[in-house]
Amino acid sequence: MDTLEHSIRLVAKRQPPKNKNALEETSKPERPRFPSARYFQIHFQHIEAQLDLANRNLERLQQQLADLQARFNSHNELGPSNTKK
Repeated sequence: MDTLEHSIRLVAKRQPPKNKNALEETSKPERPRFPSARYFQIHFQHIEAQLDLANRNLERLQQQLADLQARFNSHNELGPSNTKK
């Protein structure tokens, strides 16, 4: 009985948790502090798609600029003699 009384006293002396979430925190598995690999994979795929789109737009703009420059050069080669006065 002495051991039982000692155990009861130890339980009675035990302090309750300081907040109610303390018990929940100990039972829940800890979430990783760093995002998962899937998080980065999704974001890198999005960045890769955006970069691909930007490159295609840049190529299209470069082609349009080259076409415009060719039109401008061909217009200037005609000279002022072909323009109306």
